[in-house]
Amino acid sequence: MRPVHAAALAWATLAATATAMAAPPLVGSRCVGAALVDPAFRDAAVSTLDDLAVHAPGLPADGAVRAHRDAGYRDAQGRAWHQVSAYQVNLGMIGALHADARMLPVAAGWLRWQARHIAASGPARGVALDHWVRADTQEQVLCPAGMAPQRCADVDAHDSTAASTLLFADAYLRRARSAALLREPEVRRALEDAAAALLGLSDARGLTVAKPGHAVVYTMDMAEVVAGWRAWARLQRDAYAQPASAEQTLVLATRAENAMRRELATESGWSVNLGSGPPQRFRWYPDTVAQAWPLLWLPLAGGEREHADQLWRRAIAPWQRARALHWATTNVDPEGFWWPAVAVAAQCTGDESNARAWVARARKQWMDPAAPFAWPFQVGDLLWLLWLADPVDPPLAQATLSSQPRNPLDSQEKP
Repeated sequence: MRPVHAAALAWATLAATATAMAAPPLVGSRCVGAALVDPAFRDAAVSTLDDLAVHAPGLPADGAVRAHRDAGYRDAQGRAWHQVSAYQVNLGMIGALHADARMLPVAAGWLRWQARHIAASGPARGVALDHWVRADTQEQVLCPAGMAPQRCADVDAHDSTAASTLLFADAYLRRARSAALLREPEVRRALEDAAAALLGLSDARGLTVAKPGHAVVYTMDMAEVVAGWRAWARLQRDAYAQPASAEQTLVLATRAENAMRRELATESGWSVNLGSGPPQRFRWYPDTVAQAWPLLWLPLAGGEREHADQLWRRAIAPWQRARALHWATTNVDPEGFWWPAVAVAAQCTGDESNARAWVARARKQWMDPAAPFAWPFQVGDLLWLLWLADPVDPPLAQATLSSQPRNPLDSQEKP
């Protein structure tokens, strides 16, 4: 295994701020992790994210993180270009920070890169569009020569990307326990724009459309948006000393969550999107996978949690009956993606044996010395994989706006 970047290794282990039980990377999630990923697998995963980071002082690409090891595009001259996807990297960074505080310097570089590249105006305001970094020169562009126009200056979804930015910044604050970086003017402006993007994509009910020109409300996106609103409320309170604004943001979170349950839930499961009707039981993505997202992202408790567990067990049942189509032993996704989030959902709902089987299969593939963490692995997978690992040092503090004492950051001078 390649060691973590030297700058990261210099970071001292932080003092414990949470209970001894492994806490999930996402505040509010009721899915508590378990040590199904062994330390060697965990360290290799964290090191992989470090390998994907671009260290190019003085260049625009400095601090960027590639979405995966493989070239996403080759131009007419055969030159390799790597995709930088803010959504994917934000998720991976949340997992990496949860697993190992020594990734803080890499995360800081990524936060600054993202702040420089989040659009401050126009239809994409608050969103860092996909960029491309040339492998040999580290040149960075929105559109390499010859690439299909539809792949240029685009992003899969504006709402989930903006939400992921807020979620990552919140994870950074909890791990760093310092608001200094978040208070840098460019970083603060970018986070405020990300929150503004979510508001601009919201309708009167609190539902967000995926992006301008694609006015579809997705269950998976909405679960992330609800979590993103709650993350922004914590940032407003803890980084920017704005308790009143934080309370207003919690109102937006509650409105979005209620609308999601009212408009997207059916008796047989969550609709893939608004108006699509009940999910199709024998379609893996998006129908089956979508059933995991509310379970993983929403602050469920009591009867709601039990109901979500039941919906997930019902949704995953068709994918556990035949060995050839068992999600834990083969990639049932038509595109070959691994979906480690499903292993987390299994662990959350008491199916540890299948979660362990999935981890064992992923370990064998992703730890292959000839092609470690090769496509279709992508950096966003690290959130879910590292959820199932014990952190190197104590887990992130799981602060909430209602139950935790006043955060020491609140006593700092207001910016």
